[in-house]
Amino acid sequence: MYKEYYGLTDKPFNLTPDPDYLFMSRGHEEAYTHLEYAIAEQKGFVVITGEIGSGKTTLVHYFLNRIPGDVEYGLINQTMVQPREFVKMVCREFDLSVDGLDKTGMLNLFHEFLIKKFGERKRVVLIVDEAQNLPAATLEELRMLSNLESTKHHLIQIILLGQPELKQKLRSRRLEQFTQRVTVYWHLAGMDRDEVEQYIRHRLHIAGARENTIFNSEAIEAIFKHSRGIPRLINILCDSALVHGYADDKKIIDGACIEEVVRYRDIDIAENGENPETPEHGFPEGAVAGPSPEVFLQMNKRMNLLEKRIDFLENSVQNVMGITRHLGAFFGSSEKRDQLLIDLVRMSKQSMEKRIDHVLDSLKAADVPRQETPEPAGAGRKAKAFILPAAVFLAFLLGIAFYYLYPHFR
Repeated sequence: MYKEYYGLTDKPFNLTPDPDYLFMSRGHEEAYTHLEYAIAEQKGFVVITGEIGSGKTTLVHYFLNRIPGDVEYGLINQTMVQPREFVKMVCREFDLSVDGLDKTGMLNLFHEFLIKKFGERKRVVLIVDEAQNLPAATLEELRMLSNLESTKHHLIQIILLGQPELKQKLRSRRLEQFTQRVTVYWHLAGMDRDEVEQYIRHRLHIAGARENTIFNSEAIEAIFKHSRGIPRLINILCDSALVHGYADDKKIIDGACIEEVVRYRDIDIAENGENPETPEHGFPEGAVAGPSPEVFLQMNKRMNLLEKRIDFLENSVQNVMGITRHLGAFFGSSEKRDQLLIDLVRMSKQSMEKRIDHVLDSLKAADVPRQETPEPAGAGRKAKAFILPAAVFLAFLLGIAFYYLYPHFR
């Protein structure tokens, strides 16, 4: 809509992670260098964190476009999964068929794949985006996956990308062994004021702008103030400002236009600046803290409760499946099981009929006039006490038979 008005050939502030528009700030250059170093030196675990919209995914796509030819990689970004599903996703990402395999079978298959690639002098890299959503059990499974290594070389390199919550999650004692495996870490912070100006001008230039004067200095100052230098927030503000400028016939976007956009969109993002830093633990320098420790403490408590409930449900399901397998092994095939139940019910019915006939014959033999031979005390109650449990037991057997046989008649 505004492209022709501002002399652009493309929309410069789209939110898609387009590597062509990547601006290498100092933070992005450092993160990229860490990724290159990790791949070149075959480091095991790499963790890159950053605020929402800081450009992690765009940086990774840029990195993958330049990855060496002897590297095979898999990229996973659906991370709210339990260990078994995660292992299945990893295998499928490397085109391994896992149909009919349990988790142990899938791990063995993947190990064979890694050994094969190692023999071909190829390296395998697994990249997990949005890693802050991985449950603790899945992170532990990921650590176990990294144990697939030779005596001198890692058979797989794992890169985790996530929001600051990932860093906080890795600090928990439950994941202490995982944290010790992290050899390369970098936190991608927001850009400073000068970098924000260079970022805006860079994207306008890529989009075909003949002049870089569309946003004046006041507009850039306001954008920096409200965005904290986070690329996605800059894109939102700049794109909205160009729409407003086009609607109001403004060739130059000024500070007042940016403030109007902020009020209109209700995104007063960062009046108080960045969050206070928290102490480092177990990571190299270069990290900037996210939300306060109190917030993360509450989040971790809730996540731990959810993970415990999920583990309990998983164990319950596995127990039920184990009982089902044992029953299946006991009964054999479905035809044998059904025939066995039918025979059991038939035998029980015949036994009950014989016992009831015996009791009735005994009662008839003892049937004399009441005035001459009084009925022994409690005789009727004894007969009823025998017949009632027998009937209940028979009904129970019939119920079991109905439960197993009913699906065959539906």
